[in-house]
Amino acid sequence: MTTAPSRADLVAGLTGLTPGQRARLRDRIPQVLAEQRRLSPGQRRLWLTRQRLPGRPVDVVCQAVHLTGGPVDLDLLAERVRGFAARHEALRTTFEEGGSGLRPVVHEELPPQVARTRCADADEAHRLARELAAEPFDLAAGPLLRVTLAEGPAPDEAWLLVVVHNLVFDAWSFELLLDELARPADAEPAAAPAFSDHARELRQWLGSPAGREAAAYWAGEVADAPPPLPTDRPRPADGTSRQGGRVGFTVSRAVTEAIAAAAQREAATAYAGWLAVAWAALAEFGGRPDVLLGTFTAGRDRPGTAEVVGYLLNVLPVRLRDAGDGSHAARVRAVRTATRAGLRHAAYPGELVAAEVRPARVPGDHPLLDAVFVFDNLGEGGREIQGARADTADLDKGTARYDLTLAVYPGPEGTEGWFEYDSELYDETTVRRLAERFTALAEAAAGADGGPQ
Repeated sequence: MTTAPSRADLVAGLTGLTPGQRARLRDRIPQVLAEQRRLSPGQRRLWLTRQRLPGRPVDVVCQAVHLTGGPVDLDLLAERVRGFAARHEALRTTFEEGGSGLRPVVHEELPPQVARTRCADADEAHRLARELAAEPFDLAAGPLLRVTLAEGPAPDEAWLLVVVHNLVFDAWSFELLLDELARPADAEPAAAPAFSDHARELRQWLGSPAGREAAAYWAGEVADAPPPLPTDRPRPADGTSRQGGRVGFTVSRAVTEAIAAAAQREAATAYAGWLAVAWAALAEFGGRPDVLLGTFTAGRDRPGTAEVVGYLLNVLPVRLRDAGDGSHAARVRAVRTATRAGLRHAAYPGELVAAEVRPARVPGDHPLLDAVFVFDNLGEGGREIQGARADTADLDKGTARYDLTLAVYPGPEGTEGWFEYDSELYDETTVRRLAERFTALAEAAAGADGGPQ
């Protein structure tokens, strides 16, 4: 049996090279690194969606940050954005098509697109952000990060508009960008681990005993899955064009606090409480108690990934079947059990779970999931940048990533949220009724204190 060479052996070997051999080795290193770079499973799905729907901003981050309450140095923000992009490998990456498919290409320099303008109000700022998102990205040339800094009508008001292709960015990455913009002048920038290192380590983990155990777990979770939710119009065999809309809703502070308190009594989080309400609404909507939906995870379960910028977002299935006596409390307990079991295997890519489902449960880009649940607890404290309050809006781009997406954002004054829907499958009136039923079930759960629904 052979053993790997020691560090001393490697140093001795390199020392013995001739100048010509060293030059050839230096020339070869970039080529070897490039050959090792491959798309992650999540990036591969994004690429296939772009191939099917070229030019549509389905998988594009589109955020508007409203800065109020103090003057902001936009020149400094622009400098911070450029520095952030320079440090993080993913934001210096373009994608090259070849015989083996799409290949990431990391550049030494790839400045982001940074522009300055003025906006009279939020409507104008949001319209500008949507226009930025609608402009197709050139994946081969880049850059894939677009930022517009807009002065407001008063000295203490401004907007930060961020548009990025998901191939190199996700929601966690956006928070890392905001952390950098809010960094005190005397603090050092955060670490910038390379996305390609994460992707390579993920591939290695998938072949490990833990990776194989995770694959077996998720295969069991989606076995004999229920059919997808009903639609107003049949699902096309090759998927829709992902045109979409949103229906918003609000829930009072009293109901929000009651949902959190009920979950806490069951040793669960507010996430489990709201997912229990979503389960009740979708089970009623679909006409069956067995519900399979996706849930977003940050994809940063493994050590060293918290500071990585790139597309690590993972959408995993959660199977909710046994509601017990049908009470909200029973649903919370079932959600707690299901999500804790899946947490052990949360590093496994959802795309690989979906790839094993035959035949596909849903036509189009997401063969397993038709509905997903998004949750973000906004908490008590707000973010500040240069002393100004920073309020972020996730903008409706007129697209739908899934047939249905339910987003829930509890905050100190209550809960805001929306249903995003594929308008080729659903009428707005149908989704509006679903939203109304969801809020009614939330109110009932809070009022009954976990009693039967």
